[in-house]
Amino acid sequence: MTTPVFCFQKITPILLIYLFIGQSIDAQVSFDGIPIRVESVQSVEPLKISWDENRFRIVSKNESALPLAGVTIRAEADLVTHGKWIVDVKQRAKVWQLELLPTEIEEFSLYFSRFNPGEMGQFFVLTASGELIAGAFTRQSHPQEGPFAIGPLPAKPVILQFQTAMDADDYAIVLNEVGLLKSVSSQQGFGTSGNCEVNVNCSEGSRWQKQKRGVARIVVKHGAALYYCSGSLVNNVREDHTPYFLTANHCGAQSSANDYAQWLFAFNYEAEGCARPATEPAKNSMSGATRLASTSGSVADNSDFKLLRLLQDVPESYQPYYNGWSRSSAAASSGVGIHHPDGDIKKISTFNTTVVSSEYSMGGTFPNGKYWRLGWAATENGFGVTEGGSSGSPLFNDNGLIVGTLTGGTTSCDDTDGVDFYGKFSYSWASNGATPEAQLAPWLDPDESGVEAIGGLDSDPYFVLSAFEAKRNDLSINQFVEFDNQSSGRINTYQWVFEGGKPASSNAQKPGPVLYENYGNYDVTLVVANEQRTDTLSKKDYISVKPFLFPNPVNQNFTLAFGTDITEKIELDLFDAMGRPVPFGFKIQGSRIFISMAEAPAGNYVIVIRDQAIEKALKFSVVR
Repeated sequence: MTTPVFCFQKITPILLIYLFIGQSIDAQVSFDGIPIRVESVQSVEPLKISWDENRFRIVSKNESALPLAGVTIRAEADLVTHGKWIVDVKQRAKVWQLELLPTEIEEFSLYFSRFNPGEMGQFFVLTASGELIAGAFTRQSHPQEGPFAIGPLPAKPVILQFQTAMDADDYAIVLNEVGLLKSVSSQQGFGTSGNCEVNVNCSEGSRWQKQKRGVARIVVKHGAALYYCSGSLVNNVREDHTPYFLTANHCGAQSSANDYAQWLFAFNYEAEGCARPATEPAKNSMSGATRLASTSGSVADNSDFKLLRLLQDVPESYQPYYNGWSRSSAAASSGVGIHHPDGDIKKISTFNTTVVSSEYSMGGTFPNGKYWRLGWAATENGFGVTEGGSSGSPLFNDNGLIVGTLTGGTTSCDDTDGVDFYGKFSYSWASNGATPEAQLAPWLDPDESGVEAIGGLDSDPYFVLSAFEAKRNDLSINQFVEFDNQSSGRINTYQWVFEGGKPASSNAQKPGPVLYENYGNYDVTLVVANEQRTDTLSKKDYISVKPFLFPNPVNQNFTLAFGTDITEKIELDLFDAMGRPVPFGFKIQGSRIFISMAEAPAGNYVIVIRDQAIEKALKFSVVR
């Protein structure tokens, strides 16, 4: 096929030129512009595109890592030959138009091997009636002048329009492929995820409204194959709003540099509320990235990460949030995944049991494993899981920091008891190889500060985020706890509240050790604020204080010290190492329980203490 290049001839058909102002349905990085509407008596052959089942089958055979969402076909028309060119000497403007007629698909994307509108040029996508769908795309939309993409767009008859100054000659635009999405053979995208999934703006997402703004859907291009994946903007130690974007390497593992330049990223693609919307919501899109670092080879041999840099800064109008991260090897006890299952609108999945260090697709525990293995939990509005399209999405710990990226697993709406595997952020940091191209560290901490965790970064100059972790949260009475403040943003004041602790509160950025003298479960709250913003993080029952058992090992008798008077509702059960009940005698006196083990043989035991909503288990040994 001859390479199609937009060019212009000075022809003078009878025409009407007038200004038409419209508003785009979906916002891709574009700029204000007024498409000139032209009506000509000339008839022009349109560019017709339709679903190519044979091409889909061929591409499917060659691609197996992800569910195939669509394919690209050559734009089998020389746009010089098939377009129409109109010049208005009075307006000193020239306009090119081509009608595109898609059939047997619901969405399409435009892929340009070169996109340079020139200094004055503007490119639009219009409906047949003249309504603005997308644009204006200008040199500022794509400063690199190389490969570019627009979409996905609804599959209805459209007009591709380019306009510039009549004497301009500094433009070159080459459309060489059209992407076909959502056909009879490939049903992915809006409204196709499982019924168990939970929209990100349900109550489950109330704590995660900042983090969700960093997560985007990707239309991955790998040659002729199109896939859906997910990923997130990530902050760096310099906190300079560099548009780093983290996803999984198996999303387009073999994509070329030109392919990456045509990846499409959709931010804020979500339902306004909790209910499934009847019509597709708008999204904020961007085109293009470069690959900075990634793993190579099988996902079993590495942590399956890929770090991109978007070709443009994310517009402030998108309200981007550059998610924070932790490279600690500590296992998260709770958190969420935010993702685009099946390429659908943004969803949230919740876990409330501690993740397990693992190798990919394996059971058991591997302390130095490359992956976190976890299962999801039922919540108020569903049972969020993952699906194709969720790959590359971030796993957040309870502090709202990224600790992993999704590779795969067995969970689905039909198998909510399955498990998923996330490549560890801590492993991706510097363990996949010795070069910068195999590590996150050189990009996210270029000054080698050694920071272990960093909070998110908002485009809002008054942004604040409350985040903290206890050095330990499982202790005995009369022990101290230190807290690591991981908050970020423009913070003027700190307000800590330590339920059951001494001191009970603090206004320090880094509070001193807190003493817990009484047994129980206690909340910890941190409020951070400035003159415009306040953010509160409260962790319920975060500090677990057990009675102090002594002596241990036990000879005949031992004591449980609670630090506070014991209620009458307390219950005690004692078990041997085989889980069999063991008889014992006890006496309650004030804040202590005295227990006799005179008849018990030597061995290991567990005593379980229940007091209303609190349950504790303590291990001890009996020696003779």
